[in-house]
Amino acid sequence: MSDSNNTINPWVLPITLGASGLAGFWAGKLIGKRPFSAGRALKMIREKFSKEGTITGSWIDHHAVPFQRYAIKSSAYQGGLTRLEDGKPVNYEFKVDAYTGTLLEMERLDND
Repeated sequence: MSDSNNTINPWVLPITLGASGLAGFWAGKLIGKRPFSAGRALKMIREKFSKEGTITGSWIDHHAVPFQRYAIKSSAYQGGLTRLEDGKPVNYEFKVDAYTGTLLEMERLDND
């Protein structure tokens, strides 16, 4: 008979699972809060608004600013666009969540 020891240390599985769980947690923390690109946010807003009229101009600030609505705190990009409505230019300003690209505010400006 052979005296080979083919048993696995009982701590190998729990330590491996714990280490992989911890690595996944830290990877999620590092990668999960990546900001949405300001250019990508502007492109998305332009695409949505161009369905209702011709966009003649747009801009976005590439630096996110703090934004709070009630108890929800986030960061947002501020931007604006001009769209033709009934042949006349109409200006809008907006705020877009810097992490999700979600439109947070849209305001039509008076052209006085």
